[in-house]
Amino acid sequence: MTGFELPCIRCGDCATACPERLQPQQLLWDLRADKLKQASRHGLLDCSECGRCDLVCPSRIGLLSRFRDGKAAIEAGNLNLQQAAAARERFERRGERLQRDSSERGQREAALAQQAASTDAVAAAIERARARRKQSRDQP
Repeated sequence: MTGFELPCIRCGDCATACPERLQPQQLLWDLRADKLKQASRHGLLDCSECGRCDLVCPSRIGLLSRFRDGKAAIEAGNLNLQQAAAARERFERRGERLQRDSSERGQREAALAQQAASTDAVAAAIERARARRKQSRDQP
């Protein structure tokens, strides 16, 4: 509404006018105290935003705008919780992937080391054979 607002006198006119049977004055107190969970428990999300509470308020308090802001804050908080849960899940999957990659890398390195060892054994055998041939040629 236009003009300045006066303190809430808790007259109850807004509660009488509310088609959802909410207690707008209680919701206002919760929102002013930044108690969003409590406002949610008191039915803030059930508000149909009809604006009747604004029209009947003798203190000219902009209840509807406060309720909209409160709903937006609750939804933003829920969105933050969902984003945090998604980030946690991505982090956990990344850890699992890194662990799996590390394990696979270790297995590949072990296989390469074994292959290199067998290649070294073959190379050593070939070298021994060459040495024997050379010895047999050098002997009369």
